[in-house]
Formats: sequence, C-alpha cells, structure tokens
Amino acid sequence: MTDEQIQALINNLQEGLYVEVKNWLGGLAEERERARLAKEIIALANSGGGAIFIGFDDTAQGHPEIAPEQGHLEAFSQDRIAAVVARYVTPPCQCRVAYAQRLGSEIRHPVIIVPGDHRTPLWASRADPEQRILQTDRVYVRRPGGASEPSRTQDDWEKLIDRLVKARQDDLLTAMRKVINPLAETDQTPRPNLEEWDRESYAAWTAKIAQLAADSPHRLAEGHWTFSFSIEGFQAESLNALNEMLRQDMPAYSGWPPFTYLQAEGRRPVARGDLIEAWLANLADNNGETSDYWRISRDGKGFLLRPMQEDRADFMANRMPRPQLPLFDCILPIYRVTELLKFVEALALRFAGANSQISVILRYYSAVGRRLCCHSLRWNVLEGARCAEESISSSLTFPTEEIGINIEERVQALLVPIFEQFEFTELRKAIVDRVVQEVLGNRAR
Repeated sequence: MTDEQIQALINNLQEGLYVEVKNWLGGLAEERERARLAKEIIALANSGGGAIFIGFDDTAQGHPEIAPEQGHLEAFSQDRIAAVVARYVTPPCQCRVAYAQRLGSEIRHPVIIVPGDHRTPLWASRADPEQRILQTDRVYVRRPGGASEPSRTQDDWEKLIDRLVKARQDDLLTAMRKVINPLAETDQTPRPNLEEWDRESYAAWTAKIAQLAADSPHRLAEGHWTFSFSIEGFQAESLNALNEMLRQDMPAYSGWPPFTYLQAEGRRPVARGDLIEAWLANLADNNGETSDYWRISRDGKGFLLRPMQEDRADFMANRMPRPQLPLFDCILPIYRVTELLKFVEALALRFAGANSQISVILRYYSAVGRRLCCHSLRWNVLEGARCAEESISSSLTFPTEEIGINIEERVQALLVPIFEQFEFTELRKAIVDRVVQEVLGNRAR
C-alpha cells in the first residue's frame, strides 16, 4: 500500500473488507486491547491483507478523529506491533507501521499495513483473559461491512483455501524447477551488507585472539570455518526477545548445535549494543576444539566461526592407517549446513516471516593441501582429492520458505562450489539427500 493510497483512504475513511478503523485502544496498555488488535491483523491477513487506521471513532458515521492521550501515539511503534503479533499470531506476519494525517488536521494517526500474501492460514495462538475477543486456535476472516469473525461456513473456508492455493502456485512451480535442476536459478551473489558484516565479524574475532600467545590453540591456526547470514525484513522487538529465543527456542539436531548457548561464566553470551556476542573459548584449557565465536544482531545478521573438526587429535582414529593430514570431511559440511539453515529459518519465521529473503556466506580458512576424506564407513564417497586454495567460499540468496520446501536443494547449491575446489569433485545429490534427512530425523527439540 503506497503513501498515496493511505492518504486517499484516510481522507474518506470507510470500513470494508480491507480497511479496519479503531480508536486508540487505550494505548495498548491492557491485554484485551492488544488481543482486539491481533484479531483484526489475523482477519485482514487471511482475507488478502489491508490496513488498520488508528485514532478514530469506530462507531460514528465518517469516523471522526480522536485526539490521542499522552503515550497513545507512541504505543503503536513498529516494535510494539511486532510484539503483539509475536504474542498472539501464528505463524507471525510482518506488519508495517506508517503514519498519516487527514487534510487540514494536525493529528498523526498510525496506520498498520497488514500483508496478505501468506501461504498458510493465520490463527490465534492465545486468547484474551476473558476469551471474549480472541480465542485460541481460531482462524479469523473479514466479512462484508468490515466485521472480523471466526471462519465458520463452507464459503469462508473455500475463499481462504482458494487464496492460499493461488499464492502457492508460483512457489510450487519454482520448487519443481529447482528440484529438477537445483543450480539453474540459484543466486550466488551475496548482499553487499552481508559481505561487510562478514568482514566486520571476522575482524572482531581477530581482535579477540590478538591478546593470546602466538602458540595458543584458541587461535585456530590449523583451520576454521565461518558462516554468515542476513535476513531481510528482520525486526526483533527487543534484544531481550532475540536473546530469549536463542537461549531456549532454537531447533537442535546434535549435542553441540550451531550458535551454541552456554551459561558458564566468561562463556555465556553478552549484549554489545544492538547485537549478542559469545566466545566459547575456555582459555584455562589448552584445547581449542570448542572455541566457537558467534554474534547475532537485532536487525537479522549472524556470524559463526568454528574450528575444523577434522583437526582434532582423534579424528579418523577409526581408520588404519590414518589418512594423511590435513583433511576435509565429505559428510560434515552437509550436516552442519543443514543445521545452520534450519537455525536461520527459525529466526526468520519468528522475526521476519516466511516471505523474507535469506543470504548466506560459507567460508573455509586454511584449506590449501586438505584432502577429502570420510570419517564414517557408512558412506561410499571418493577420497583423496586435494584443495589448492588457501580459503574457499560459497554464497547463496533465497526465500526463507524454500528451506521448508526443498532444503536439500539449498544445501546442495551452497556446497557444490566448495567441493569443486577439491580437484573438481562432484557432490552427489543422492548423498546430500540422505544426509539431510538423517539430520532432520535427529531433531532434539
């Protein structure tokens, strides 16, 4: 919805299928008023999207303006609306807050723009205290005249399903094309701001290890890898909300998941401005195997640096004779990238929505001379190919919803350029598919 459209609507305000009018809702101070707003958001989203105009008499003809009381205008900030959506709406949608004034008026009115291009229905994830306004697990829709009510009739559901099916048609066709040829339409160019974030984050880690002795194992001189991501449209309502999700609501598929959250003194995450940072190095331990470094910003960028598992003293101890070092495992990258994409997906769905875009960069440092190997005897893969580059990298940009639709193709597309640096080794799709499904089957939470 453009500014011109908003201005035209506010000058001649009438409720309808796509326009809702509300008073100041008490500045959203009470839970029932927040639930009332959430119901309108759900109904509009399920009916194709629309706008909620705040600060008008919603019962009188012509909807006269109401002057806001102290704090009422500020209550409808982008962060507050995102918090309402996060609390009451599943799956969450990304609303936008604009401001407009009627011609000749000095009163600014918040206008909440509700998207309507969802691929699944939205419903209420919780009820108001009296359960009179909003009821848990109800799907609300708009009716002629502007009423927002639960979807009850066959006609309600037919209209909703028809709209959702049409919204998914292009996505399904795209997904089918990518299954047939996953690399054909892949955007391998990272966003410029992600490249800058990647460099900045690596420099932050470099500054930390600069204080260590030259032979400290926590410098990870033998090798390490990094993963950077950015999520477009990401809006965490607060740094605390982002931290709480990282602490207890992220999916886990292994004992040491990506962006590991520890509680130990000196290793737990800390707030640094608008980002959360953690360095897991135990400097009292002469072992760098768990010296991860990570940071995630409130605007949806993340960076993880981790030691090469292949450099551990006991790696490939099950093989006699043990392969010549240094090594690069064929299976571990598939496993880790799958975990990472599911991690980023969870963040995007919570703070940006399924229609958001994700960009990622994967880098391996000290790769020159490494040979392909496989720590598990279960996989029939080619070994021995060597890398001639000091560092190797790959990048990708894709819609968030593709992770749920065809994660195997995204993992394949990201890792093919990495494996090609090992004497043109082809990463077989059949192996990627099997490993990805094994990872997803191991979900711990």
